[in-house]
Amino acid sequence: MISFQEFSVQDNRDKLDFLKKADLRARGFNIVGMFDEIETVTQMRNKIKELNILSDRDPCERKFFWILRDNYLIGVITLRPALNGFWLHNAGYIGIAIDKPYRGQNCGTEAFKKMCKKANAEYGIKDIIVAALIDNVASRAMIEKSGGKYWDTIIAADGEQLARYWVKSE
Repeated sequence: MISFQEFSVQDNRDKLDFLKKADLRARGFNIVGMFDEIETVTQMRNKIKELNILSDRDPCERKFFWILRDNYLIGVITLRPALNGFWLHNAGYIGIAIDKPYRGQNCGTEAFKKMCKKANAEYGIKDIIVAALIDNVASRAMIEKSGGKYWDTIIAADGEQLARYWVKSE
């Protein structure tokens, strides 16, 4: 069973160890790489505080969550409850990264569907925009299995081609 746990300044060494060992390279989850230089739990907690502060550089509200399957860390997911123009164009409301050993087991689809429901229930987001790299077949399949309807293909700020989708939340 998939559940979420919001990032917290109370997070412990197990979370840092997961971030250090997990293969989470994924577009849309905008903290990938931010923890590469972090070595201590205190540094991780400070980074989490920093991520929760809006700045001129990134004024989009974000909520970060650990994804757990049967209480075991398997990935990370973010929700942007109110998109600014940059995130609307380059990622959408939800970004997700599942650790490599758990891919292909429907964990991402289950987590994505659950986050769509959370977005609707807690923030009133009914039409969820999400994006995936045009050649990321697995992410696109996850979105489509979750009810995503292809919208368009765009060029993101980094020059990559993105397929964007609408997902109707229930």
